[in-house]
Amino acid sequence: MKRFVVFVAFVALAACTVPAADPPPPVLGVTPTLPALLARVRGANPQVRAQTDRVAAAGYNAAAVEGFFDTTVSAASGLAEGTMRTPGSILPGVAPAEAWVTEVAADRPLRQGVWLRGSLARWDSLGGGLADNDSGTVAGAALEKPLLRDRGFALQRLEREAARQGVEVAQASRQTVWQDTCHAVTLAYVDWLDAHAEQVESLAASGRVARLLAETESRVALEATPSYQLASARMEVAFRQDDLHRAQAALGAARIRLVELAGGDLPLDALPPPEADELRRWADACARAGRDAPFALHVPERPEWRAAAAAAAQADTLVRRAREDLKADLSLFGGVGWRLDDEPGRRGDSDLAWEAGVVWRSPLGHDAEKARAAAREADACASRAVLAATITAVAAEFERARTAFESACSRLASIDRAVEEARASLDAEVERFRLGEGRSRLVLDAQKDLSAANRSANAAAAQTIRAYADQARAAGVPFAPFHATP
Repeated sequence: MKRFVVFVAFVALAACTVPAADPPPPVLGVTPTLPALLARVRGANPQVRAQTDRVAAAGYNAAAVEGFFDTTVSAASGLAEGTMRTPGSILPGVAPAEAWVTEVAADRPLRQGVWLRGSLARWDSLGGGLADNDSGTVAGAALEKPLLRDRGFALQRLEREAARQGVEVAQASRQTVWQDTCHAVTLAYVDWLDAHAEQVESLAASGRVARLLAETESRVALEATPSYQLASARMEVAFRQDDLHRAQAALGAARIRLVELAGGDLPLDALPPPEADELRRWADACARAGRDAPFALHVPERPEWRAAAAAAAQADTLVRRAREDLKADLSLFGGVGWRLDDEPGRRGDSDLAWEAGVVWRSPLGHDAEKARAAAREADACASRAVLAATITAVAAEFERARTAFESACSRLASIDRAVEEARASLDAEVERFRLGEGRSRLVLDAQKDLSAANRSANAAAAQTIRAYADQARAAGVPFAPFHATP
């Protein structure tokens, strides 16, 4: 019942999320540096490499399950005394008393759900009397068909199904890691662009203050401006130097983050200085793409959902595998044997023998099997809960990203007007100061207003790109393809 409720909830959610026909990829062509970074990170990021190795391991595990149908060869040799053998003995009961027996056997499971066994035994008598130094060779073949537990080799089929689902889990998990890494690289590069723009603005602000200080000192020397106006200009010079130091530190931290994502090594030429308007052009391109071709949420496009769905299916398969162990082992068997090199006249019995029967085996209580089945049931419930949580998280992530993107685009449009007005105000105050009608303090305030407006514009541009990347990631749109071999 619980599984049915989760299934119905997922179908209802999937029905409400119509996929876009051709989801637009993130706008990466604006900046040539980011695709080159992604190509470098793809082969160098240790988490991506680790997940690729896990995919290979899952593939080998799936191949190992197919080894069930390999032929098994066994051999035994030993001394037997007495015609009666211990039940379950590794030596065949084909030799007379006091004989050295050697046997070679081969077992092979057939895909029709039947075990085929063939054997060849040689015995050499060690006793006295007429049978001394006598010998014989016996060949045999037998078939065994499970009727309850493992009927039709159900255990192997379920293990094969679970192994293939494990490959799907590993592949989807690798895709998740890769897309998360691409998303992290994109955000880190945006942070680096934002820090670079902040450094450029800090240098520009420092230059404006330095020029104002030099002009104020000149006007004070000419006694055209009171000397007290120098203090505020010198103070602002120190403040702008502090801003520049912070911008340089932020730029270094952003580069360190990119180096980390690149596996600890990032040559200097892999991160060239950006173009002057790269951040803003990229933001404008994202805003146009989001407006002209908005993203639509389609939950199955997310690799996290595919991994969780495959894990839930694998857990259900393991439940069926555990329930199979609760059955008793009942098998139908039959076999024939031939005496190959005895002289028929020396024995009164026939050289051909056959047998048929039923074998039943079962543990008393099935305590271990019941506990294992209960554990698999609990794992299956947990996997279905993880799948439901993934659906909820994906939907919430997409809504947050969509809201953030709309807000960032609105900020991007409105902040341009603020920059224009701040620049006009600064020009007016500079002109008034040159005419002797204003004060340096008013010019400094106008400079700070322009710097604040430029920083807000840079922040809005960076936020627009981040929100677009977040929305693309939430919608399941791949940043870059990932093939089997990196």
